[in-house]
Amino acid sequence: MLSLSAIGLLLILILMAGLMISGALRPDLAALILVLGLSFSGLLSPQEAFSGFSRSAVIALIALFILTAGLNRTGVSRILGERLSRWAGDSPPRLVAGMTLLTALLSMTMNSVTAAAVTMPLAVQAARRIGLAPSRILIPIAYGALLGGMPTLFTTANLLLSGLVRESQGRSLTMLDFFVVGFFPALLGLLWVILVTWRNLPERFPAGQLMRLHRLNRELAEIYGLKDGLTELLIEPASPLSGVSLGESELASRYQLMVIGIRRGGRLILSPTRSETLQPGDVLLVAAGPPGEASLEEAARTLRLRPLPRPIAPEVLEAGEAGLMEILLSPHTTLIGRTLRELRFRERYGLQVLAIWREGRPIRAGLADERLRFGDALLVYGPWERIRILQGDPEFIVLQADGEPIRPSRRIPAIGIMLGVILASILTSRSVAEVTMAGAVLMILAGCLTMEEAYRAIEWPTVFMVAGLLPLSIAISRTGAAEGLGALLLHEIGGASPWIGIFVFAGISAVLTQVLSASVTAVVWGPIALRAAPVLGIPPHWMGVAVALATSAAFLTPMAHPANALVMGAGGYRPKDFLKAGLPLWVLTVGAITLSTVWFGRWLPH
Repeated sequence: MLSLSAIGLLLILILMAGLMISGALRPDLAALILVLGLSFSGLLSPQEAFSGFSRSAVIALIALFILTAGLNRTGVSRILGERLSRWAGDSPPRLVAGMTLLTALLSMTMNSVTAAAVTMPLAVQAARRIGLAPSRILIPIAYGALLGGMPTLFTTANLLLSGLVRESQGRSLTMLDFFVVGFFPALLGLLWVILVTWRNLPERFPAGQLMRLHRLNRELAEIYGLKDGLTELLIEPASPLSGVSLGESELASRYQLMVIGIRRGGRLILSPTRSETLQPGDVLLVAAGPPGEASLEEAARTLRLRPLPRPIAPEVLEAGEAGLMEILLSPHTTLIGRTLRELRFRERYGLQVLAIWREGRPIRAGLADERLRFGDALLVYGPWERIRILQGDPEFIVLQADGEPIRPSRRIPAIGIMLGVILASILTSRSVAEVTMAGAVLMILAGCLTMEEAYRAIEWPTVFMVAGLLPLSIAISRTGAAEGLGALLLHEIGGASPWIGIFVFAGISAVLTQVLSASVTAVVWGPIALRAAPVLGIPPHWMGVAVALATSAAFLTPMAHPANALVMGAGGYRPKDFLKAGLPLWVLTVGAITLSTVWFGRWLPH
């Protein structure tokens, strides 16, 4: 029977989960509200409620962000990707296998979302070279990032479960623990993705198909619905636009007409600024909204603009100084939930957003007030110089792997430091926080990145979310919620073999992670599983490893993991694509985790 305090805590958890799933609150804000609720309700003391910010898991997480940035700044990931691309040649199976394995390898040493973000532009570029649809390679990359995070301590959920086992058993789970048990299910899952999953994915050429056969602007225009939306409008002498700046014209805000060029006196002004003054006789090259949305005829009639009869092909955008490019919101972005108008995107970046690709379709109307979502692909137009600058902006991923790494001369030190961190995590008794933070400091001292870059590399929303969730494990144990919920399950499976117990608890963990984040699942379900383990005759460290590994089985929905959401827009996927591709892999992975835990768990130290 659950106590009143346990019931109250569960109600708080259900409310918090609902707010996070619905998107009504950001996860980091929800976690901070949870901290305050636990403190004000008296379930935890203020010191306990805010203790998450001093936990070793949080320190290790911060250090891993810095280590990841050091590898990226020195171009380690890009070099590996380029060599794999050359090895793959013109073979789609080899390219899919190479990029999936590369993502998994990177995910063992860095954040899973970052691993997918690093590999994705390289994969898209290589896919377009051989004519492979990006939809056939991007889900394998996302799944590779998830599977690669299993046999390592450097995954957020694994770090959290390691800390929970330390609190209950006095010994943390180590890198070796996760590798011994996690290698088999990770390898089996990767083989399934490489041999089966990618072949059954739909073939689509959406946002990620860049410059295929050297026809970037033509194809992008067709993909985003601009093929029939390019029009030339002549400003007549009596037009109220004469002498008005482009920003004051309301062409975009009121009539959904994006001015991407101005013909004036025999020359073409591409990507004009908002301060450009319009003159009689100017010919505006505009991208009109979709039929039935904003009226091109109304704008022409009201503003005295005369449509020119000659057809405008997308190739007109292929001028040498400007062009079209697709960008994605990066895992580190702070722009989620904000509109282009609020961001003053055109003034800030010197680029125009012509369309947004979301959930398999282009959005061309009302762009200024469309709130950005993670996974959106933006079709932008402007000077190549501005686009190249955007490649260094941490808010975006430009789906073209051009340019040189910032500090290639520091590549060897970066690799050496990361290998040292991994070996120290396996061979020494030092805590993961000590080892990873030492590696992060060495990255900075070795010149792989600056201190300012290190601060920018830290995903503070993730840090605050994890720090806010960690005290929840104390409350779950103190209120008796862990024992109560564990008893309910034990009533159903009591007396069953360890195989059944591990399968049930790992399976529930893998289900919860589809709707909650892996971090929330680890903190909420971990204490319950650890309390139930001795009753089932299962060593708690076996149970901790199994539950942690199962949180990586986030294959079924695009929102189950940020890596899935990241590739959704670029691959033109729909939610059902993830369910169809991920369900067999999910079943295979949960089964493999159960077998591996029982088979190899006996090799783990008690």
